Amino acid sequence: MAEGLTLIAVGLILLANMLGRLPWGVWWNILSLWPLLLVSAGLDTIGRGTHKAWLRVAAVLVIVGGLAYGALAMPASARESGVSPVIVIDGRESKEFTRTAPHEPAVERGRAVIRGTAGTLSVGAGTHLASARGASFYEPEFETDVSGDTADVLIGLGSGPWVLPTTGPPTRLDATLDRHVAWDLSIDTGVSRLDADLSGLTLTALEVDLGVSQGTVTLGTVDRNASPDGVPVVIDAGVSTVTLRIKKGQAVRVAAEEGLSHLSMPKGMTKVDGKGDAEVYETTSLPNHAFWDITVDSGIGNVIVEFY
Repeated sequence: MAEGLTLIAVGLILLANMLGRLPWGVWWNILSLWPLLLVSAGLDTIGRGTHKAWLRVAAVLVIVGGLAYGALAMPASARESGVSPVIVIDGRESKEFTRTAPHEPAVERGRAVIRGTAGTLSVGAGTHLASARGASFYEPEFETDVSGDTADVLIGLGSGPWVLPTTGPPTRLDATLDRHVAWDLSIDTGVSRLDADLSGLTLTALEVDLGVSQGTVTLGTVDRNASPDGVPVVIDAGVSTVTLRIKKGQAVRVAAEEGLSHLSMPKGMTKVDGKGDAEVYETTSLPNHAFWDITVDSGIGNVIVEFY
């Protein structure tokens, strides 16, 4: 319960910024208190190791106290000393875009990075090597590089100064990858709402960094040529709620750390001996088939695993 206080404190400071009650320069003060993160991490580590909840609560209160002190008590020393700001608040209009790279018959495998920022992010299978469409405040990222039978793809909404939205369509990114290519895929959601229907893709590895978001990740059939160690899937829960949907009949192992606020597992998954702080669940068919080897990294989010 205490971990939610940090989000509340950050939200109240941002609300005060937007309403003009606090200047944006208070974030310079807050950033100058970054060593408190180490103190908080130390208390949290001790609390986990000794199973003392009050130490983990103290770790949260250190952060909340630092936020309050930086926002309300510290003088605006960074601004007064003439330090040039690196964060610029800007107002601009979002613009729609479309990018496409054609199917390459020679490409059999690929590495892809897809980045969201804010708004909505969808990822799925398509007939092009890669495609992207949506709306962004910045120049979108879209890069493809083909060498022999391998492709490297980067898709993103771009980056720039902080933006106060004015007009234009809602920020979004809809990306697809070639369903005929085996992909090593990395998705960074930022603060986007994620809908990743990957059931039509062949995956050799998957990493999803959920940041501060809500989303759904759908997995299809495991590649029969996958290694005996399984296809690695890493879900960084962050401060988020994620539903992980897995096709019925697929062999699955899920290892989740104790830091999660809530973990929901479906029928057909059996808890086995864990490693360290991780809880491990497996399907009974695991020893005989290629399988999804899923690791849910510690966060303060909610993770729901279900079969479809």
